[in-house]
Amino acid sequence: MERTKSTKIKIISLVASLLICFALIGVGVWAAVSQKLTIDNNITITTSGQTKVAVTVSEYINASTDAVSAAPQDEISSSWTEKVTKDAETDTATGSVSPINFNLTEGKNYYAYKFEFTNSSDNMAYAHISASAVNNEQITIYYGETWGATMQALGNNVALDQDVDLAATDGTGEFYIVVASKAPLEELKAVEGPIEFNITVTLDQLA
Repeated sequence: MERTKSTKIKIISLVASLLICFALIGVGVWAAVSQKLTIDNNITITTSGQTKVAVTVSEYINASTDAVSAAPQDEISSSWTEKVTKDAETDTATGSVSPINFNLTEGKNYYAYKFEFTNSSDNMAYAHISASAVNNEQITIYYGETWGATMQALGNNVALDQDVDLAATDGTGEFYIVVASKAPLEELKAVEGPIEFNITVTLDQLA
């Protein structure tokens, strides 16, 4: 009788231990897949004076859960999606691109934006590109006039402020911005509320 009771106690203890283990595993997995870093962003384009510049803003979202340790170099020329446009005769255009959402469920590790400019003015024009400072060590913002390894990394909590020179009469130019996760998505720490990352392009004839 005592042996039977002892065996029952051992079985109950074993089952209880297993349930606790499974509960801990379940909580751990839920936390990992629910962590995320979200950035809401808008793009505003304005023209001042007699400047006549057409602008097209396109985006590309990379499907991967890996960390991004350097400026992306993969060939994506056919994968851009147009999001915001402004013709040469229009003074202002505002549009939203896809919200930047880094989490394991979404599985996107960088968001890229391409700005294409065509100057139809009789004078030299300049595209002044600025973006909000983002204070988060988990991401890196890359930028440059050429896609690939030559893009530079913006420091943490540093606002973007760059110019693109556009020659008179059909002068063209490009600019790229990439917002990337520095860590594998499963290692990201959640943040409270969205982080704003707004991009503004001002077109004028002032260097």
